Amino acid sequence: MEDEDSYMTLNLQLKKRSSSQRSQVKFKDGSVMSHWYKILLGISGTVNGILVLTLISLSLLGLCPSEWLKYQKKCYWFSNEMKSWSDSYGYCLGRKSHLPIIQDQLEMAFIQKNLKQANYVWIGLNFTSLKRTWTWVDGSPLDSKIFSIKGPTKENSCAATKESKIYSETCSSVFRWICQ
Repeated sequence: MEDEDSYMTLNLQLKKRSSSQRSQVKFKDGSVMSHWYKILLGISGTVNGILVLTLISLSLLGLCPSEWLKYQKKCYWFSNEMKSWSDSYGYCLGRKSHLPIIQDQLEMAFIQKNLKQANYVWIGLNFTSLKRTWTWVDGSPLDSKIFSIKGPTKENSCAATKESKIYSETCSSVFRWICQ
C-alpha cells in the first residue's frame, strides 16, 4: 500500500511536471511569436513613419512634378499645344492646377523668360460680364496698378500674355497656355 501511495504521489508529480512543462513550452512558443510580432510591428511602424516624414518634407519643400518649373513657391507647366482659353483652363483643372495668376512684374518676367516662342499664351484672367471687370481664375480682381490690358475689353474676352504685356483676346482663339 505504501508502494501504491508512493506510486500515486510520484505519478501525480510527474503529471504536474509534464503539464507545467507543456504550458511553459506553449508559453515560450507564444512569447517567441509575440517577440517576432513586436519586431515586425516595430519595423512596419518605422517604415510608415519614414514614408510620412518623406511626404511631409516633399510638401514643405514644395517640389514640383517632373516637367514643371519652380518659381518662388509656385510650379509652372508650359504647353506646346494650342487650345481655347476654356479648354486650356479645363486642361489645368484636370491636373489639379489652374491657369496662372500673376502677382507681379517679377513673376511675369519669369514666365516670359520660360516661353519658348514670342506668341500669345493664355493666363488665368478673363473679363466677367457679371462684374464687368477683369478677374483672375481665383476670383480676385486684376490690380490695374500692376498690369494694364491692351486691346478692347468686351464680353467673351480672355487674357493672353506676350512680351511681358497682357492682351485682351477672344476666348475662343487658340494659343498655348501655362498651368500653375
